[in-house]
Amino acid sequence: MYRKIIKRSLSNMRDSYWIYILACSFAIGVFGILLSMGGNPSVHAAMHWWNTFIYELSIFMSGLFAFCAFIYMIYVGGFFIQRQKNEFLTFEKLGMQHWVIVMISFLQTAIVQIVAWAIGMLLMVIFQKFMGMLLFYLMRLHFNFTMNFDSYTFVVLFRTFLFSTIILSLVNAIKTAKILRKKQRKVNVKTRWWLRIPAGIFGIILLFSAQICTWALFTDIRMITYSSKPINEILFILLADILGTYLVYYGFLPTILNLLQKIHAISYSGLNLFSFKYLKERLFQNISILWFVTELSALALALLTFCYFGYQAVHESYNSSYPFELAANKDTVHFIKKELKQTNAKVKGKYKTNVKINLTSYYSKNSSTYIKQPMTFMSYSAYKSLPKRMHKGNSKINANEFMKIDTPTGIMYRNQESEYNINVKGAPMIAKAKAGHSFPYGGSMHFGPMMIVPNKYYQAMPAEVSDTFYGWDFKKGDRLQKSQVERLKHYRDAYYMKVDFKSSLKDSTVEVVKKAPKQYDASVYTQVGYLREGNVKKRFKQGGGFYLYIVALFSVALLIALGSVLTLRILLRDDYQSRQLRTLQKIGVEEKEIKRIILQENTWTFLIPIVFALVQSYTAIAMFDSGRHISKNIILIFGGYIVLYGLFGFISYQVSWRSIKQKFRL
Repeated sequence: MYRKIIKRSLSNMRDSYWIYILACSFAIGVFGILLSMGGNPSVHAAMHWWNTFIYELSIFMSGLFAFCAFIYMIYVGGFFIQRQKNEFLTFEKLGMQHWVIVMISFLQTAIVQIVAWAIGMLLMVIFQKFMGMLLFYLMRLHFNFTMNFDSYTFVVLFRTFLFSTIILSLVNAIKTAKILRKKQRKVNVKTRWWLRIPAGIFGIILLFSAQICTWALFTDIRMITYSSKPINEILFILLADILGTYLVYYGFLPTILNLLQKIHAISYSGLNLFSFKYLKERLFQNISILWFVTELSALALALLTFCYFGYQAVHESYNSSYPFELAANKDTVHFIKKELKQTNAKVKGKYKTNVKINLTSYYSKNSSTYIKQPMTFMSYSAYKSLPKRMHKGNSKINANEFMKIDTPTGIMYRNQESEYNINVKGAPMIAKAKAGHSFPYGGSMHFGPMMIVPNKYYQAMPAEVSDTFYGWDFKKGDRLQKSQVERLKHYRDAYYMKVDFKSSLKDSTVEVVKKAPKQYDASVYTQVGYLREGNVKKRFKQGGGFYLYIVALFSVALLIALGSVLTLRILLRDDYQSRQLRTLQKIGVEEKEIKRIILQENTWTFLIPIVFALVQSYTAIAMFDSGRHISKNIILIFGGYIVLYGLFGFISYQVSWRSIKQKFRL
């Protein structure tokens, strides 16, 4: 008999259980893949310098993922127990003992977990190859990923399965026992409008203040190393966003729906008044779920977008520091060319640019100090003759404008501002210079800022030091051997400049020396002889690819889990809600109208979190850099989120309508 009861319960909620099982199976499959990555021989062969790190990181990330998945299973598993509340109470009234009912709940949960783990393990075996090749693709590794499952992985998976199944079954058994002890029906306390409206207004105030604080945060973030102000702003933003969103849901959503009902606006929209009341009550009951999904969806979107921004910022910073794989100045170019003749390097392009080094002084708004320093000058025509990637991220200037290129001090270069009144030794003062951050030939080839000036200004300006920069583009790298790189290290520093600043620039002097000074101080500047960072570039791409892989995996898994939460919340109606729909049918509401109710319920349940999550994440991103990086990549992330939740909403609607139709035989 007990076997039949369990079978009937699983069959009655099979649609909901399958959605839950598939979400759990996806999480279990990802957990197994992450766990197996650490001991995969092909991963260690492809990333031999990451050997220990990749193993420890995979273990840590798989453990973190397993913890998040376990929390999801506990949270959603309670939906099924709540759905069977009346069923368990009926069993009790029929004389079934409490421990038997609790055991039925325990066994149901165990069976569902066994099925989920079986499917999850199958997904792990099927998709390990695909996920591994995806990782290698993102890391730019030309290596064949081989499937591998060691005994350690299977032991950990079996232990995790055993303990998680027992714990989840016990948790649901305890929830069932509590239901049997507490037989009284829960009384819903209706909160009055005089509390909801002020709460909603306060929620809006909190959300606006969070956005204003976000704007301030990205201005103050540079102080994070020596001030607690950015940390306090971050905490306030988190609390204001979380509490503000809940208060808006709690206050304005019910108020607007009640207002529509009071002014009889629904009566003229073609929607049955009884249908509207049902829809309104369902939305009221799901406020906490909607808020929960909204905040975590916004978190997932923010994680994806800001991680993309972070990767983009690091990538741009790297390209601005090393635009050429190999660069040199006039002191080292002969040695570089000599070594290149001994390799099989295929040169795609050669570049040569004359520069002048002169002394300057100006007041910097960013540092709020008066600065005296040497600066490298390049003519406008020489700057424009370089590849477009050299000035792609800089401000656009014409032949008569100036641009000062400096190391960025703010996130995504937002804090770069135009400089004014720059005094140059022996040349007219520069009234205004636009800001840039991408250095021609790389930032490391310079000991300070660089100035792009009109051709006439460059030709007329005297130079304390004259130099020439060289750059090479290669097909498949410069092919320099380790021994050659060791020989080139002797030419790392081309020369040194000792600057003696006086009160007046025209009295200041520069002394060029070839040997390294015995003692370095603020007046000594070093001119780098060459830059060659091929290995760093390779590791940078690999690290960035792994970083994107992990973040995308976590974010997509989180969005899928949240989508299934909304779907299950709609499908798992309790008996009271089912009776409401049945009552609508009995009083003459047509099948088309009830189908419309189900459609609107699904639409609003999925639409509200989508809109709020997109608004929150988009506002933060727009304030992050005044919309400068709202690119097609961000649109693709948002579009993917909408499509994913739209798919969940469509599935939820189809399954929900089929269940209602079968139950009422419409």
